[in-house]
Amino acid sequence: MTQIPIVRQILSEPDTGLLSYLSQQLQTPSFSHFKSQFGFYVDESCTQVTSVDDSLEIQTILLLTLKLSIIADSQTPSDEAAVHAVEFQELLDAQIIRWSQDNENLLKPISEIKSTFSQLSDIPFHGGYLPGFEIKSQFTIVYSPVTTQLSQSESAQSAKHSPGERTPISGQYEVINSNGKGTGLEVTSTAGNPFPPTSESDQSYRLVDPTKHKNPNR
Repeated sequence: MTQIPIVRQILSEPDTGLLSYLSQQLQTPSFSHFKSQFGFYVDESCTQVTSVDDSLEIQTILLLTLKLSIIADSQTPSDEAAVHAVEFQELLDAQIIRWSQDNENLLKPISEIKSTFSQLSDIPFHGGYLPGFEIKSQFTIVYSPVTTQLSQSESAQSAKHSPGERTPISGQYEVINSNGKGTGLEVTSTAGNPFPPTSESDQSYRLVDPTKHKNPNR
């Protein structure tokens, strides 16, 4: 079974994606008296890695902008048309926030949406130009990919460490030859302390048994 990337589930999957959800909402009675179209782009993407207990957690932060076009009736005064556009934006913001709350298993709920409005003017709409507003709504989506839990001990067990290098995790380390095979010789090293010298210059260390820390609450 092929696993769907989290970012695709968040943005474009028919059942969970934001874009699919908004397209459906724009067809509901709440939006029936608005003429609109929208697109989106990613302004920034940031990946953060934090250490929690004995694991690493990866978190992705996307700064997204929704670009919306709202068409105004040519007979409507500009002030009333502006109120019409704000009304549309408030409804849409509420739907975006609701969508994020309904998908807490995929992302952190959105807490803020910032929008900017253009002046009433002729704007591109379905291949032509009509009077209306262009609105840009910007918000942040924060989520963790499926492969977020990267055990430090598992990473250390596949990594090699040179003599004199600081020990990343306390435990038993085997001396490894230059061909990658273990010698059977082991040393105990504490996190933060340097690895001791080896008998041969091209040898290294590899974790074989990390120290287990007892839970003080038990």
